Amino acid sequence: MDSILHIGSIAGVPQELSSAQRCLGMKSDVLSFEYDDFGYRTDYHYPIKLDYSTKLSIYLSNPVNLLKKMPRLLPIARRYDLIHFHYSSGLPFGLDFPLWRALGKKIVMHHHGSDIRFKREPLIYSKLAQRIFVSTPDLLKWSRGATWIPNPIDLKQYPFIGAKNRVGSVKILHAPSRRHLKGTKKVLEAVQKLKDEGYSVELMLIENTPHRVAVEHYKQADIIVDQLLIGWYGMLAQECMALGKPVCVYISEDLLEFTPSNPLVNTDSSSILDNLKLLIEDPQLRADLGKKGRSYVERIHSSERIARQLMDLYP
Repeated sequence: MDSILHIGSIAGVPQELSSAQRCLGMKSDVLSFEYDDFGYRTDYHYPIKLDYSTKLSIYLSNPVNLLKKMPRLLPIARRYDLIHFHYSSGLPFGLDFPLWRALGKKIVMHHHGSDIRFKREPLIYSKLAQRIFVSTPDLLKWSRGATWIPNPIDLKQYPFIGAKNRVGSVKILHAPSRRHLKGTKKVLEAVQKLKDEGYSVELMLIENTPHRVAVEHYKQADIIVDQLLIGWYGMLAQECMALGKPVCVYISEDLLEFTPSNPLVNTDSSSILDNLKLLIEDPQLRADLGKKGRSYVERIHSSERIARQLMDLYP
């Protein structure tokens, strides 16, 4: 494998994979068409504005705008041996895949969430992509032939801080990208209930914040609440486990086998209040969970390990 082009900007995952592959001596770059407010590095950036305000814009203007990808993508992609698509292909439903195969390119499709969850995988993906990856194991049920590749993290960028036995308010952090998907309403209700019951707590609600700034907030938190609905943890939990923070997140029963060391506090909408009380009242539990989380991330999410795994799995 001489050169790899990652296409997409999904929570910094393409950028982290590319960086780790470069450390292994590969030529690996990232091309993004997304508007990025979080400050992730891209080598080629051509943002295309999509409009989800009306059904008409979704069905008419967005497909037209997506056609703007190919004139940018084609001359760049021709210079690489393997094209690693993240979340979406160059044209809707993989209609560009026959072109890449005709040009002798190797093609990888990498699903990250709502692109595949509760949906039928486009037939072209399964027929022409030479390898399909998913970023979380819950997505395997919608892409049966896929391989789970845990999202990577550069551990050097997330030094272990641990959970401190703070004097004063306990800081609870929640950083939703989309409130309705993360269970934010229940988090807000639980924190208000804690205050009503006399607990000294402070909610750190982090939204629309550059990633490097958000991480500085993570370092100051005592308890992290990730998503309560989907059934698996996101990048917030992963990064905060690396920092040594205790994390509340919902892991569905069928996915518990993927977290055998139990580094998380399994929390859904009905248990968020009780679990927050448990962690607030037990600083030693917070510290112990922080250490377990760090160890788990080192074993499962190290970007160097995952980059090597990818090199073995690439066609």
